Amino acid sequence: MKSILSKLNLLVILSVLLVGIVLTSLWSIREDQQMHDQQLATILQIQQGIDTLRSQLWVFLQYKDKASLEEVYMAQQSLTELLSEQTNFKHYIENLQKMNHSLAVLLRQERSLEASQDLRSDVSLVEADISTSESRALLHSRYNMIAQSMGEELFHLQQEVHVRNRALQEKALVVTALVLLFFTILVSCTAILIFKQFKAGQNVIKDGIHNLYNGDLDTLISIPKLAEEYVVLVTFFNKMKVSLQNHIVTKDELEREVKLKTSTLLHQTDQLRYLSERDSLTGVLNRRAFYHQLDSEAKAAKTSGTLFALLFIDLDKFKVINDTKGHHVGDEVLTVFSSRLKENMRPTDVIGRVGGDEFVVCINGLKDEANIDSKLNHILKILDKPMEIKDEAIHMACSIGVSYFPTQSDNVKEVLHLADQAMYEAKKISGSSFCSLYEQKPMPLDEGRVET
Repeated sequence: MKSILSKLNLLVILSVLLVGIVLTSLWSIREDQQMHDQQLATILQIQQGIDTLRSQLWVFLQYKDKASLEEVYMAQQSLTELLSEQTNFKHYIENLQKMNHSLAVLLRQERSLEASQDLRSDVSLVEADISTSESRALLHSRYNMIAQSMGEELFHLQQEVHVRNRALQEKALVVTALVLLFFTILVSCTAILIFKQFKAGQNVIKDGIHNLYNGDLDTLISIPKLAEEYVVLVTFFNKMKVSLQNHIVTKDELEREVKLKTSTLLHQTDQLRYLSERDSLTGVLNRRAFYHQLDSEAKAAKTSGTLFALLFIDLDKFKVINDTKGHHVGDEVLTVFSSRLKENMRPTDVIGRVGGDEFVVCINGLKDEANIDSKLNHILKILDKPMEIKDEAIHMACSIGVSYFPTQSDNVKEVLHLADQAMYEAKKISGSSFCSLYEQKPMPLDEGRVET
């Protein structure tokens, strides 16, 4: 019987039986009590009859007249009729009937004495009175003895009724208690068994839902000793889990595909952004991107309280190389030059190509201008080395103009203009050189040379 429903049906049946037994026991106790009440009522009627008889006997013994004797006789006859109607307590009733019959005999003798006394003559009246008195005294003593015996017999009857009723009640209570105990144990065991099966099924379902909540779609619920109702639920739950697993696997594949497409799109977007910000030949920032980045560097310098040096670099006589050796050689010169420049700058420095042979470098995060000259001498030595292009050593000189933000100006355009002017001052010196207008008064802004 693995079904909880069948056990619940059994529990209902046992509960109904238990209620029925309780009602039957109560009904039986009520019937016994009613029978006891009827017996007591019968005993009370007999007691009343005996009391009436005794009271009439007392009256008769006091007055000794015919009327009182007739009243006694009528009371005895009533008691006779009452005793003849009783079917219970045969032993006691028979004893009472015998005593009542003896009383009836004595009453007849009493009546005979009364009749004989009326028939006697006056001659023998004295002798007759003496004999009658002796007979009556004997009868009267017998009256009292019978009445007392009847009372005692009735008392014993009443005691037996009480004892018998008590025994019946105790028996009914014991039987009822045993039956109640038996059915209570059955009901309790059935309820405990139902509770255990319900708890076991609940724990299994709870664990399954908890595993599902934690993302476990592989572990199915086992059903070795579950109730039939939980077997149905667990079977449905396992089917749902398998179906959910199939759908989630499809969704994962879709998510992976979306992530792949998104990654490709982001990569392409980054490439487009890189190409839009970089010079296609040298790979450094183009003019627009460099000026945008320079604005960001200026904001960062103001926030951090640092300064940056701006190097405006121009390749000397690059146009001659480009015209005499061809554009492809010129492109190679620009590529090698920008590579050397990137290799000798920090990763945080910003390099941009703003013209055909013009480059601008932002050296950021400086505390002061003390070490810039040595840095520039080092860069010039590297850039001044011959370039091996097409099996030919080409020497390119460069001129570098230097300006500082914000020590010379906190305006980005003006700093660019100062660096441009310093670069032209450096061109006046033969060979690679650099120049700074730090000690000179800035020249007016030339909007034709500097673009933002």
